[in-house]
Amino acid sequence: MHAPAGEGSRMRTLVRSDDLDETREMISSAYSPYELRALSRPQDFSAWYAEGGFPGVTLSGLSYGTETLVAPEPLTTYLLVCQVHKGRVRVESPGREEQFVDTGDTYVLDPHRRFKVFWTAGSRMTTIRLPRDVVDRAAGEALGREEPVRARFALGGPVSAAAAESWSGISAAVHREVMAGGVAHDNPLIAAQLTQMTAATLMATHRLVPASEPVRYTGNVAHPAVRRAIQLIEERSDQPLTLSDLAAAARLSPRALQEAFQRYAGCTPLAYLREVRLDRAHRDLVAADADGPVTVAQIAYRWGFSNLGRFAHWYRKRYGHAPSVTLRS
Repeated sequence: MHAPAGEGSRMRTLVRSDDLDETREMISSAYSPYELRALSRPQDFSAWYAEGGFPGVTLSGLSYGTETLVAPEPLTTYLLVCQVHKGRVRVESPGREEQFVDTGDTYVLDPHRRFKVFWTAGSRMTTIRLPRDVVDRAAGEALGREEPVRARFALGGPVSAAAAESWSGISAAVHREVMAGGVAHDNPLIAAQLTQMTAATLMATHRLVPASEPVRYTGNVAHPAVRRAIQLIEERSDQPLTLSDLAAAARLSPRALQEAFQRYAGCTPLAYLREVRLDRAHRDLVAADADGPVTVAQIAYRWGFSNLGRFAHWYRKRYGHAPSVTLRS
């Protein structure tokens, strides 16, 4: 945000407090019941929360003055797209995902999952809240369905640099509309169109995941050739697979498969394969006994990573720390 919400804007400050219990009660009523805990220097706890919007979209601003844990119940009826404007947060979906989000980056809180969000002292973010029924309709349209689809999202931000630019554009439009008190406040047609455009842009720029799979990569796509290649990846990710193998399974040329993956999954086939392998290596590292005989190298080799330096680089980029940290935890 270019200016703090609630100061010279159409956003209204609802919480400005150094009382943790009061803050928990007030923000729980705005979102969903949630755990709120000061993780260090509780005497320095402070919170700020402001809100504004137009029919269909709510824009909120939040900050905490000390290191804080926020753990909401599943949101169920809406989802949040969160952008960090100051500081850094770590987001966990217990047993499933972990994401470090730095200043300027975004993440999506899936409405059907529990999350823990660890805030560094002084962090500030805004959230765009979208109704789940609007998002599910947009998901159905994006996946070529006539009916709404129960949209499930990975934690990660936009799927590419171009996608990030597109999301940044629609996010900025929502911020301007709320902060400046634009016509969407009083014009239901404009409000509905901007809400639908925001949901559609979310579909086009962020990764959907299948409802049955608690993983971070795209698995539910409309293109049958991409689905066939994904099925092979899911079934044989522990075996040597080449682009030619995947193209043969998809019944496309390698170039056509590359183009289809970029359009429907937001990445190349081999990048998708790598993400699946990283996810499965992560699961093995989490399950392994730190004092047992299993090593990081053995798990990396099991999932096709022959270069340990590259494996460590990709793993750190994905999970925010070295694979050895996961093994020891």
